[in-house]
Amino acid sequence: MAPAKSSLSIILTLLLLSAGCLSDSLDESSVSSTEEISGSLVIWSTYETDSKEEEAFLDSVSDWQKIHPGVEVEVTSKPFYQAVQAYKIAALGGEAPDLMRFSNDQLGSIAPVRDRGNPLLEDLRPWLTPSQRSVWDPIALESMRYDDALMAIPVSQDCVSLFFNRALFDESGIDYPDENWTTSDFLSAAQDMTFGEQVGLSIPTKDPFRWFSLNSGYGGSLFAANGEANLDGNGSADALRFWLDLELEHEIVPTGTNVETMKQQFLSGKAAMIIDGPWHWPTYTAARLDVGQALLPIVEETGFRMSPMVGYKGWAVSKQSPNKESAVSLALYLSSSEVVKYAALETMTMPVINNLYDDPDIHSDVALRGFIAQARLGFPAPTSKGMSAIYDILPTAIENSYVGEMSTQEALTAANQELKEEME
Repeated sequence: MAPAKSSLSIILTLLLLSAGCLSDSLDESSVSSTEEISGSLVIWSTYETDSKEEEAFLDSVSDWQKIHPGVEVEVTSKPFYQAVQAYKIAALGGEAPDLMRFSNDQLGSIAPVRDRGNPLLEDLRPWLTPSQRSVWDPIALESMRYDDALMAIPVSQDCVSLFFNRALFDESGIDYPDENWTTSDFLSAAQDMTFGEQVGLSIPTKDPFRWFSLNSGYGGSLFAANGEANLDGNGSADALRFWLDLELEHEIVPTGTNVETMKQQFLSGKAAMIIDGPWHWPTYTAARLDVGQALLPIVEETGFRMSPMVGYKGWAVSKQSPNKESAVSLALYLSSSEVVKYAALETMTMPVINNLYDDPDIHSDVALRGFIAQARLGFPAPTSKGMSAIYDILPTAIENSYVGEMSTQEALTAANQELKEEME
């Protein structure tokens, strides 16, 4: 274990044993004392296998076990995008894990599900005091709610921003992206740096998640203020046309690019820019790329900045868990200020604890500071059944527009009607 991690473990242990708390405001004694916690826990981890995030998570679980030696913990890795469906199947079969990390846009699909009249996730409101709840960013805490129930304890947030290869910009004599960049600057730079095997931009054009940013910059929204579906609202068709034309008309995005090929093109130094999230930053820096991060550009036609959707992740406890006290204790530990700060500095995982936003150590990291600045310009992912459905519905609309079977307006209108029916 690295010296920094060992120091963290010692500090956390002393704090917990002497003060009985996970941070200044997260009092573990309100859940259970160290002596009382026992039993076994099954955790489903949705971190990318062999990533720095997974390593930091496993280290933190190990540290918690040292404090609570009476609890056996089994960690099982689950692919992030398949984990929710796997959880539903397991829970309906009476075999749910005690603890799992969910993103808030996934909670909308699982919160309404019932097993013999009972929800699949524990409402955590009775487990937390008002003082404990005040620790977290109120937007993050609210994102963990479905109706009135608190479905998870917030631990992190994430969104996409603009990544660029400084070396390729230097070779081309082009200034680095900054906060004044527009989509015209973005397009011009990408065109100038597309030649031979090198591309100016690599993005998965059929991925809705990254398109959300451009949609907001064109004035579009996924839902109206009253919560109704709004996929075909003001500006969305223009946003989708611009997005697809980066590949189809301007040819600055390689045909068939997906998230993995985007990642590999950037790692190999063949892509000057990508739109990606902090979860991949450690991978790029480990490859010794001279990588920079900048705010997403301002849309020339509207004057609005591209605004990414900000997703929040949190630890949820199974309603079926026979060891809820231990599960909540571990969830609070993983969401504590010290553990979250360590994860932020080691893995670029953005915190959601109020006192960490201006923490000197976090603020001194230029990239981490930039990610937090980008997130503050984003919009929170809705915690709703409709948001969960969008990921199934929008890819068809994008594909229909991509192959020319429908105009972007027609495709989004059809998708919006399908979303409305799904939400009824």
